[in-house]
Amino acid sequence: MAEALSVQAQAKPKKAKRANRPIYFEFKRMVDPETGEVRLALLADSDIDKYLLKERGYREGDKVRAELKQPRDLVKHRRVHRLGQLVARSLDKFQGMDAHSVIKKLQGDAGVCCQEEFFDLGSLGRVSRQIPESLAFDEMPEERFLEFWRGICQHLIASYWPNLDEDQIDEMVQMMPAEMT
Repeated sequence: MAEALSVQAQAKPKKAKRANRPIYFEFKRMVDPETGEVRLALLADSDIDKYLLKERGYREGDKVRAELKQPRDLVKHRRVHRLGQLVARSLDKFQGMDAHSVIKKLQGDAGVCCQEEFFDLGSLGRVSRQIPESLAFDEMPEERFLEFWRGICQHLIASYWPNLDEDQIDEMVQMMPAEMT
């Protein structure tokens, strides 16, 4: 009995669960190779979406349940992720991070579009932390996204790129490849 308890105590800690990011798809007419019938199929919309499907272990033939929503503005969604790629490639502090992680880190550091959470530590006092809001463009209103974009750009200017302005950052982002593997 004691032996079983010690084995349980040494069990590996659970891996932190990653937040579910939406995967974007495009409807395409395809020919079913088994029947020759033209069918409407959902295809991953980008390399990022393909990566997320692979990372989550989906395979051909899997049956899934889905709730489909129209995204608000995919161009702006991709612009934000290209900014994350630009920052990851340009600033040592962010190297090795994926675009989404860079954006979330910048969002928290800038405190833009974040909810504040408070903790009472008794005699040590009260502390707070910033929890970044979801940037899913099918959830975030346009005005809030604009506030987010400006806040991130101002944070980058104040902390890393003092010789640039928001328009110059946007131009750099527009020069980034649409998808990078």
